[in-house]
Amino acid sequence: MREKRESEIILEFCVELCRRMILSGANLERVQLAVERICQAYGLEEVDLFLLSHRVSLSAVDADGEFVLRQCTIPPAGIQLEQLQQLNRLSFEVVKECPEPKRLYKLLDQATEVADRPDWQILLAQIGALCCLGLIFGGGAQELMAVSLVAVVLHYVMLLSAGLGLDRVVMNAVNLWFATVAAILVMNSGISTNGPVILITVSMLAIPGIPLVNSVRNLLCGNEMNGILQLAKVIIETLSMGMGICVALWMFGMADGMSNAVVTTMQDPVLLVLVSFLASCGFAVVFRIANRDLWLAGLGGALTRVVLLLISPIFPQRIVFVTLAAMGAALYGELLATKCRTPSTYYIYPSIIPLIPGDLFYYALVALYLGDKEMFLSNGTNCLVTLVGMSIGFVLSSIIAHYVRRVRFDRLVDYYS
Repeated sequence: MREKRESEIILEFCVELCRRMILSGANLERVQLAVERICQAYGLEEVDLFLLSHRVSLSAVDADGEFVLRQCTIPPAGIQLEQLQQLNRLSFEVVKECPEPKRLYKLLDQATEVADRPDWQILLAQIGALCCLGLIFGGGAQELMAVSLVAVVLHYVMLLSAGLGLDRVVMNAVNLWFATVAAILVMNSGISTNGPVILITVSMLAIPGIPLVNSVRNLLCGNEMNGILQLAKVIIETLSMGMGICVALWMFGMADGMSNAVVTTMQDPVLLVLVSFLASCGFAVVFRIANRDLWLAGLGGALTRVVLLLISPIFPQRIVFVTLAAMGAALYGELLATKCRTPSTYYIYPSIIPLIPGDLFYYALVALYLGDKEMFLSNGTNCLVTLVGMSIGFVLSSIIAHYVRRVRFDRLVDYYS
């Protein structure tokens, strides 16, 4: 068997780096930039990278004029932001130092040696974060107890369905069916009668808010094909969630009871900011952010809430105040990314938690099931406007950072220590 050329090893490393970064939750723009700079650092020419969220293909020509091609498929991605941070740092180190190609895989394995959190920590963080959201949605002690019970059920159902290797569309329908049934059983037991608060809060674990933002970001940052595919995937997965909820409501005849209760948002601004901080901290644990950075992740959620509280009275139009709040969250993430040399998603993902319209999404689904056109149009339109505003805000900030990062990448490498 012939020995691999150095160019082949470099491309294999780059493809594997792509795969691991995307699996950890990286946006494609950051992955593409890292690979292009690594290939450039090693003197490869005519670099052609075709990158989708489920497949990567990379080709280049080495110094001897030999054409090299490597590609691989990427399984469904999760979010492991501490590992993503390590991989991001590795990309800077490789560009700066150009280690021998034979060492690249060892460095890659070292970068991914990040101890995952125990399952009980993830579960407790989910329960804590959801209880904070339940408070924001006006839940009391009974609702929080019910949310905790349903969250435990949903957590283990999600683990089981993921372990079975179910398709994401089927998985979402199954997960939300079990969550809805658990909420109905909790209501029938007398623990709480406020089903909407329970379901709205728990469904926040499954709403694909982050993939939606990434899909629109890709559309406007030069990855149109991947953006279109991601957006279509998010829509289908969201509809499957709705199907799971509606089937459970139909089976138990609970649709009317799940639409009558009113969700009242917490009014105390100080408590809102505090609870938003804690909710973002909880989701930061779920996203596997390092313990030392949890307070910065929580601060992002608190700042997003502050912007919402300050802007919404001045600009009551939903599209305006959501866009500005999303821009604030994105700028916060981009600034910390530059300062701490981390991917921007490391801090942006927890910061968007106060913006996800779980209540509007829920009531739009129930209205669709009941055939209530007025209720569906009202909640569905507001939900769509919120998601569009989030996307616009993130994209405006990301586009600026995208082009600035391309111009200043070499300087960032020099600053890296």
